Amino acid sequence: MQAQLMFVRNLIGIHFVLVIFLFRAEGSQKKTIFYTLLSFILFELVMMIWNGSDNASNIVVIGLGSLLVLIFSIAGLVGYLKNMEHSSFDNTLAFIYAAFLFAYGGTTMIYILNYLNVATTNDPDEFFLYYVGLLLSSLLTCYGLWQYAEKSSFYKNKK
Repeated sequence: MQAQLMFVRNLIGIHFVLVIFLFRAEGSQKKTIFYTLLSFILFELVMMIWNGSDNASNIVVIGLGSLLVLIFSIAGLVGYLKNMEHSSFDNTLAFIYAAFLFAYGGTTMIYILNYLNVATTNDPDEFFLYYVGLLLSSLLTCYGLWQYAEKSSFYKNKK
């Protein structure tokens, strides 16, 4: 049951993060992310039809999805660093991109150790570190959103 819930969370999380990147992107980057998202969904469907919903297709889909999130997180942070002036919204996105990078970096470590059978043990400490990474990435995201809300004119007008 836990493995099924983890798989569903990974798939939903990957799609959700790619949609967040899509809404933030502009111009050709938006088209790239859109076509990447569509291609990923099609790839996922083909893998499910071809292999079914077994562990072999799950490993490939989660690995590719995590790689895509890492690539777009790094691209978002690089885009942020290229700007000379940053709005509070840009600063918030930098924290969110860093949180995604941290969370999916941890997911990649667990993926390599657990799914690719690099480690011979199924150590619960691996998943403890995974959950600690998720907690820390959530804290990064909350801090970025809190900073944005504090500096936002919308928030100040509501007081």
